[in-house]
Amino acid sequence: MLRLKKTEIIKRVKSAQFIGKQLSRLKMGQSYYSIAVSTISAISLISLAFRITFWMLIIIFPIILLGAFIIGYFLDIYNINTMDTLKSNEITHRFLTTSDMKSQEFQLLQTEIILEAIKAIQENKKLNPNDLLKKYENYYRKWKSPVI
Repeated sequence: MLRLKKTEIIKRVKSAQFIGKQLSRLKMGQSYYSIAVSTISAISLISLAFRITFWMLIIIFPIILLGAFIIGYFLDIYNINTMDTLKSNEITHRFLTTSDMKSQEFQLLQTEIILEAIKAIQENKKLNPNDLLKKYENYYRKWKSPVI
């Protein structure tokens, strides 16, 4: 048992370099998987938008997938980070700010106004713009800068 722990294979497997290479290969495999899924989604969207037959998809899909893999291969070789990775790094390493809360509340206000408009259309009622203006003024008063 002691002799097995000291072999070169076990030492190499336990080394940080070996583990790092395996994790890098795993990440590269995941990026190739995401490229394949994105390609399939794009082809599905294109087939919905244009009249493309099943046989055209069978002929074109391998070419598009090969092109996507080649692009992904060069992105991996040159270690080019996508904007998604940069954005997720930025989001995970920062705290919520007042601006975030303000924009979220404004989006909720917009959604509420749209839902009220849809409800008024469905019930054949007139939409009262004064109620909507009052909601916006409350939002504006809440987030108004103390300097102004």
